[in-house]
Amino acid sequence: MKNSKLVLFIFAAALLGTVGCAKKEGCTDINGNNYDSGAEKNSGCLFRYSSTIDVLGVSDSNPNGDPWDIDGTGPDLRMNFGKSSSSGFDFSTDIRNDASTATLTPSSSIQFTNAEWKYQLIDDDLLTSPETIASGTFNPVTQGSSNFISITNGNIVLKFNYTVR
Repeated sequence: MKNSKLVLFIFAAALLGTVGCAKKEGCTDINGNNYDSGAEKNSGCLFRYSSTIDVLGVSDSNPNGDPWDIDGTGPDLRMNFGKSSSSGFDFSTDIRNDASTATLTPSSSIQFTNAEWKYQLIDDDLLTSPETIASGTFNPVTQGSSNFISITNGNIVLKFNYTVR
């Protein structure tokens, strides 16, 4: 009887020790879309990657009331963006000529990180210096849901679309 109680005690202690040592699994990378601050063991993170940027509500004239372009047309939209810690902009998009609404595409798929990022929407004419239309900051990991981050800047709405993989 003593042996069976001893065996049962050892078995119970081993079982409790195993359960007590199990580490909670989850995404341990702070840049992960599915980051879990309570996770102790990494079990597959998903990340946000840029896809396109929708631009809505840009005025046909600049703040002075003049047309953006010398020929009287709307702005030639391009978006620069990147980590705020960079001295310049890490990424930019294609240009949409004479547009107040556009879908811009970055030159490559960019993995967003959990940091402050900056953006600058510009009128990018080839003959004159670029003019800033809107600028600001955002965190692409903590902001947004449903595969986009929406930013309102005055009358302008920017929608940073992303895929999760």
